[in-house]
Amino acid sequence: MEDRNQITAKQLGVFILSAQIGLGVIGFPSNLANEIGRNGWLSILCAGILSTIIAVIITALLQRYSGQSIFEINQYLFGKFPGQIINYILILYLSFLMVIGFRYFTEFIKLFTLESTPDLFLALLIIVPTAYLSWHGLKPVARFSQIIFFILFFILVLCVLTIKRVRWTFLMPVRVPDPATLGQSIVPAILAFIGFELTIFLYPYISDKQNARKWLVAANLGATVFIVIIFLVTVGVFGENLVKTQAAPLFNLARFYRAPYFGRVDLFFILLWFPLLEGTFRSYFFTTYDSLRRYSPGKNQKLVYGLYTALTILLSRLPRDLIQAVQLAKAVNLAGIGVFGFLILCYLYSLVNKRGVKVK
Repeated sequence: MEDRNQITAKQLGVFILSAQIGLGVIGFPSNLANEIGRNGWLSILCAGILSTIIAVIITALLQRYSGQSIFEINQYLFGKFPGQIINYILILYLSFLMVIGFRYFTEFIKLFTLESTPDLFLALLIIVPTAYLSWHGLKPVARFSQIIFFILFFILVLCVLTIKRVRWTFLMPVRVPDPATLGQSIVPAILAFIGFELTIFLYPYISDKQNARKWLVAANLGATVFIVIIFLVTVGVFGENLVKTQAAPLFNLARFYRAPYFGRVDLFFILLWFPLLEGTFRSYFFTTYDSLRRYSPGKNQKLVYGLYTALTILLSRLPRDLIQAVQLAKAVNLAGIGVFGFLILCYLYSLVNKRGVKVK
């Protein structure tokens, strides 16, 4: 096991939290308000609980095959050839989500800040720090992910400062939908929790695997609380109808607030915003490359890594604009829900097919 990739379960939890909250919080309040309305926070809570249960099932599956990733587990469960096909599909899923996330990130920055910057230069500017960190291994990537606590602290401070402007009538009345409607509303809400499935690829790198479940659950519950707060504050300040028309409600919240002596808070918020947004892309960028490297090892890794980085930039330019990138992101995220279902089936099947299971 390479030392540069070894992390603790706590670092994994921070890594997963960064993957979940990064790009997911940009337009999520708007998307959920369009799908569900002002009571979307109830769906977020239900989706958070459901995703936490799935996280427990995933760790239970991984613990049955001590020290193995999903690549080895698939070959135990389904045989060598079918298992390889499934593994390539999973890598394809990671690749699509990483590329679309990268394009979404670059389009967002171009739309709100660097409008005149050439697209290719902007893509290079964004990918260089991620590529540099990822080349040096999972450990530096996980350590850098800890910056998310600093960023989340200031976002929560912003929410506290704007809470006086929350109109509670915008959040009323609170109506618990019928089970069928609530079940349908959980599907768009659970998209905010895409990211914790990265555990199945990185599990072999955890030094204290017995703590993996605890920190994965903690990360998922932390993401749930944070996303609920963001949804309540943005809808409470802007109202359901206005939030539906906004591309980035949280960013507009920073523009909305004026601080004494500082004036526009969004100018300072931008400095914190970029590392947060890059968290999702960075997590998937490393996991995709590491999966390719472990599953199809090559001799000249520097050349392969350079080609991988260049290909990421080229493929990210395929969507015509931000609208198409958002549509593709929704489709790939729905595939993420399919991955959750597949992992649950893998766990249930492992109770019957015990080939490769580590007997305690």
